[in-house]
Amino acid sequence: MGAILEAKDLHLAFKGVKALTGVSFQVQPGEFFAVIGPNGAGKTTLLNVLSGVYEPEKGEVFFLGENLRGKSPQERARMGLGRTFQGLEIFRGMSVLENVKLGAELALPTYPLALPRAQREGQLRAWAEEVLDYLHLSPFRHAPAGMLPYGLQKRVEVARALAGRPKLLLLDEPMAGLALEEKQDLARFLLDAREEWGITLLWVEHDLRAVLELSDRVLVLSYGEVLYYGPPEGVRKDPKVVEAYLGQA
Repeated sequence: MGAILEAKDLHLAFKGVKALTGVSFQVQPGEFFAVIGPNGAGKTTLLNVLSGVYEPEKGEVFFLGENLRGKSPQERARMGLGRTFQGLEIFRGMSVLENVKLGAELALPTYPLALPRAQREGQLRAWAEEVLDYLHLSPFRHAPAGMLPYGLQKRVEVARALAGRPKLLLLDEPMAGLALEEKQDLARFLLDAREEWGITLLWVEHDLRAVLELSDRVLVLSYGEVLYYGPPEGVRKDPKVVEAYLGQA
């Protein structure tokens, strides 16, 4: 099998400020692929380009061998490219179940292949309940999502993304603000999802210890440029990465 995702020579600038400059990499099926770097390195910008929020000024993104140029975030999601966000993007007044059902909508066929309404609703609920059980969120299914503790709200966002049955899931700082035990739980859920559901994972994360322990390969960005691209053990040894990311020799 070839790469599930390939970025080729991505360039993007905002009002003359370069956000991405010649960024190229591949993600293989089944990988846990990390993107790290100091603040302002272009990590979230890269996720926005991959998910269709921004179009690159130059370069291409291929998903499952198909060029994504011109495809909206919704079209990419229906192809199997899922996404979570740096800030919580849940519907706080809706129940946990309703939030997750919205994610499941992406996995159902659309018009003219739409299912009958009753069958569609049953399928949505079944998929949503499966993910809620998987992430140990079932006891909170009817609670307003905004009333849950922060760690559980983060888990709801991951659940909604998983309910869309993504082939590749982009995660933007999923561990930010979580306690150690919550980080460990989330790591276990993600690794299990990769094994059981065949999901490829690409995450942006600031917890360097978690990145080095969990990731198969790492892309390091600094000011929109690639400093390092390879196995996690090389992150500690590359002098450019040490200087730019860790700030000391």
